[in-house]
Amino acid sequence: MCTIIATAMQKGGVGKTTTTLALGSELARLGARVLVVDTDPQGSATTGSGIIMGSENSTIYEVLITPELADLATIATDHGYDLIPATLELAGAELSLAGRIGRELLLRTALGSLRKQYDYILIDSPPSLGLFTVNALAAADTVLVPLQAHVFALQAMSQLEQTITLIRQLNPRLRIGGVLMTMIDRRTTVNALIENEARERYGDLVFQATIPLNVKMVEAPAAGQPITRYAVDSAGALAYQALAIEVRERWPQTT
Repeated sequence: MCTIIATAMQKGGVGKTTTTLALGSELARLGARVLVVDTDPQGSATTGSGIIMGSENSTIYEVLITPELADLATIATDHGYDLIPATLELAGAELSLAGRIGRELLLRTALGSLRKQYDYILIDSPPSLGLFTVNALAAADTVLVPLQAHVFALQAMSQLEQTITLIRQLNPRLRIGGVLMTMIDRRTTVNALIENEARERYGDLVFQATIPLNVKMVEAPAAGQPITRYAVDSAGALAYQALAIEVRERWPQTT
């Protein structure tokens, strides 16, 4: 049975794309069949996977317009996972879909035909609450929240929880399934305070693995690789290896 995980947080710069790609790479390394879906018009997961788009490639834009094209839009990457890419063309999709009935459920429809092909589908969503984030949450079984160890990020959690409550009208089963502390700097007191508060508030939802602040994390996207491939022995890569093990325990493969 496939688990669809939306990586979501209504705040930019918290590590959504880094987490999606690193987790996808590590789950694949552990033997899972993984699909990454890029729903961000900036196409960060696409460029971060080293994919250079050509005119012959279909993107998530075409998939949302014609969900039946989902299978044709997948691209095999060098990192173990398949990818449905995105480009800036996606930015115009909201206008194209504005009057379409059921536009919030287009991604769910598209991914329905792909579930049997994968163990995990990871959706990288934009930081804003727009049509693409709504589609990602409406399609997901669960939400993985990268939470930067910063006071403003913790405040943004309440906004995300309110959004999930609204999305349950479309997807009643949707819940936060995991909270991942990111950009941890053990030299600062505030990071420890925020992490402790998050663990008190969300309990076992918070993964034991934490993602450190690491310069290699910044370099990896520019190299078109997940951190787990770019710097295998770095602190960040090792942290994502630990996360992948926890994810498999929390949402086991059944195939």
